[in-house]
Amino acid sequence: MSDRYIIVVDAGSTRIRCLVFESNGDVAAERSAPWSYVETGELSPYVRELDADAVWESTARMIAECVGDVKVDAHRIAAITVTSQRQGVVFLDDDGHVLYAGPNTDLRAVFEGAAIDEAMGERVFEVTGRLPSFLFTFAKLRWFKQHRPNIYDRIERVATLADWLRWKLSGELVSEATLAAEAGLLDIRERRWCEELFEELGVRTPFGVPIEKAGTAIGSVRREVGAVIGLPGGVPVVVSGADTQCGLLGLGVSRVEEVGVVAGWSVPLLTVTDTPVYDAERRIWTGCHVDEGLWSLESTCGDAGNSYRWLADTMWAGETGPFEAMDSAAGDIPAGSEGVMAFLGTSRMDMSKVGLRAGGFIFPAPLTFSEVGRGHLTRAALESIAFAVRSNLEQLECVSGVSTSKVAVGGGMIATSSWVEMLPNVLGRSVEVASAPNVTAAGAYVTAKSALDGHESLLDLAGASAVTSTLEPSPLDSAEYDDHYQRWTEMAKHLEAARV
Repeated sequence: MSDRYIIVVDAGSTRIRCLVFESNGDVAAERSAPWSYVETGELSPYVRELDADAVWESTARMIAECVGDVKVDAHRIAAITVTSQRQGVVFLDDDGHVLYAGPNTDLRAVFEGAAIDEAMGERVFEVTGRLPSFLFTFAKLRWFKQHRPNIYDRIERVATLADWLRWKLSGELVSEATLAAEAGLLDIRERRWCEELFEELGVRTPFGVPIEKAGTAIGSVRREVGAVIGLPGGVPVVVSGADTQCGLLGLGVSRVEEVGVVAGWSVPLLTVTDTPVYDAERRIWTGCHVDEGLWSLESTCGDAGNSYRWLADTMWAGETGPFEAMDSAAGDIPAGSEGVMAFLGTSRMDMSKVGLRAGGFIFPAPLTFSEVGRGHLTRAALESIAFAVRSNLEQLECVSGVSTSKVAVGGGMIATSSWVEMLPNVLGRSVEVASAPNVTAAGAYVTAKSALDGHESLLDLAGASAVTSTLEPSPLDSAEYDDHYQRWTEMAKHLEAARV
């Protein structure tokens, strides 16, 4: 595969990205675009729906622009693959027309999901490994059944966003285990469609498409599509997994007891297991690894990265390069932020108790004696994300009953050097840090490379392809951070009792 290129479409939570990877794994070109949404003003403000036509047009345009940016013969593009956000789904009619395209932030089915959980929560968790139901496909189907029956009656197929984009490219509609599982479509123990559960829930069972392994070439770019995106017909289209699970591959997290932290819009921690492990208290999620013989256990810090972006927009909006300014200011503040603590996201995942929590900043008062500034608030926000990683890591180890052998981190948060530097000290253990933030796209690249090179072991290829550096904790700094973490944890417990 020397001197050939692979295109990755990464349909993430905040944006769609298109990247072109060289044969050595370097990125040769990259474009991105925001999601396009349908106006749903008559519905709840928590309802979000994608404009499918605009999304496809934007994706096709970015692919064509990236191909042009590389400035090579298009015949040297060896493959294209797609990964996408978890929980995002598309409903299709019998002719393949999009009836609904929903992102992971569409919360229209809150009441329908609550009713499902009250009546059948234990059964749902047993089959899918996750609650609450309102996040997943069957609750959204029930919403359409109750509120849009004219659309519901036409639904023939459900596809994840990655499935749909691959279908637009190739004309082949297939799914993959991690994508299906994250959308609540899969019996995770047997890795098959959970048709019986959908029947028990009284909603349609719009399955019927094959589930293929990540790293499988399912067809090729259609000639008429290739003419639009700047590729010759016949370029292989390869199956990849969900974005977080691809992030694990990009980090080289492919062995039992290893943990990957994909710190982007959200900050999930996933540990690899060789059998499905369930949390008896239903706080955290069980899912599938891209390898057929492995599973994952997940405890997430919630939208920690999104909360940090909110802080940038709110307090640093006038700065040129706000994130760089924030990083610099945080680096000037000592560990512990001189008593300032931040609670902008989830301290520890607990999906058995979903709802809004009290949060914000806590600092020594009166301010006459503390002089709290933007740097303190920023440092405290970064420390809170690191503390949340530690809290969720402890929960993973408690539920799985095993000690973590490796922690690797990637995603957009690693661009903030002060956060990366504090993380091993907060955790009190070594941390492998990716060489570049885009570990999700890098993992998808690995799946396409596996298909082209005929690798029998996707895991071995992932381990060999991941580029990380190891940061070691300082014993003195770790001891200091242990004290700060304990205080932060105690305060988090007080806030947990003050739900809003």
